[in-house]
Amino acid sequence: MIRSAAILLALSLAALGGCASNTKTATANRALSVPTLKVELACGNCQVRANVPALIQEGYNTAAASAGAKVVPSSEAVLTIKEYSERGDAARFLVGAFAGKDEIKATVVAKDKQFSLEDYYRNAWQGIESLAQKIGAATFEQLQ
Repeated sequence: MIRSAAILLALSLAALGGCASNTKTATANRALSVPTLKVELACGNCQVRANVPALIQEGYNTAAASAGAKVVPSSEAVLTIKEYSERGDAARFLVGAFAGKDEIKATVVAKDKQFSLEDYYRNAWQGIESLAQKIGAATFEQLQ
């Protein structure tokens, strides 16, 4: 009786393990593609650091590559920065959260999706560069 139960348990676990691995393989074989990301500014007279749009695109492309997704140049998503604020590096290092926050608020429009994104950092060790890359990665997450 105990031997039969042990065999039944072993067979059940083997069957479940096979199902899980087949599902994972099927998902991995599916090629994910996402549009190319274009970054635009529409925040009035805000002063966006020159490298921020490229860092947003870099974060997006890095997240896509990590997920095994292909960025398709024939399709385009547009991220528009609507609000932007940045602390100076010296103030951020010297007084951290008391210096205010680095913040990006944006909208993203793709062929079949439209959504808003916003995030901020209010600490001494992460600045606008890290935030821009994080916004790019979050854009990929929403578009996949």
